[in-house]
Amino acid sequence: MHRPSDAEAKPAAEGRWLTIEEASRLLGVGQSTLRRWSDAGKIPVYRTAGGHRRFREADLLGLLRGDTRPRRRMSRKVLTDLSFATYQSETLSRVASRPWYAAYRPEHRAELRVLGRQLVELAFRLISRHEDRAQILASGRAIGSRYGELSAEASLSTIDAVEAFLAFREPVLLAIERFAEDEQIPARRVLRLLTEVNHFLDEVLLATVAAHNAVSSGASGSKGASARNGTTIPSASPGPSGRFAKE
Repeated sequence: MHRPSDAEAKPAAEGRWLTIEEASRLLGVGQSTLRRWSDAGKIPVYRTAGGHRRFREADLLGLLRGDTRPRRRMSRKVLTDLSFATYQSETLSRVASRPWYAAYRPEHRAELRVLGRQLVELAFRLISRHEDRAQILASGRAIGSRYGELSAEASLSTIDAVEAFLAFREPVLLAIERFAEDEQIPARRVLRLLTEVNHFLDEVLLATVAAHNAVSSGASGSKGASARNGTTIPSASPGPSGRFAKE
């Protein structure tokens, strides 16, 4: 029997997750039948960013028992965990070879993961409509500023900092999409929610760029001030001999 890889592993609190092959074998029906049932909403189904269906074993066992009780909805934490599991397995595999990704030190990446989870939580709070939106936006901009500072510390260009943020925002959108699917929200409202979250993330991106440019300009200004004060900044480019140029 196929077992999900570590990258696909789902939180233990939610039980085992099955591929469509495993689920159809458990229920004793064909995969095409299982697809029809899930598309009709008879069985909850969750999709990876690559479009692969995953079924919760507890939901399938409930169907076999004829259980008609309302299904238990997933917590925000589990939705976040699912989104980051997909991000780790699919998005990072695409960006790991990008120069900007290698520029982040391990401690940078650890902090970025924490910031990413905070951003997902802010997005959930935003669409709940029960909290101060101005405060949520201010918190989002603060996270964006920290993204920008970390990117500048890693010596990323503005373009690379933007590309990095676009990768970091994927878990946020995945979490909201899974939330809408789990809550069975009508498609028209899902579109409004995603539009609202994207506008929020655009503000975070603007804060990222502003902070990145401010830190980068400050570093350049320090070098310029040193030169004006008579201090020579050693060149980082090799001279004719192949060694770094001497003062």
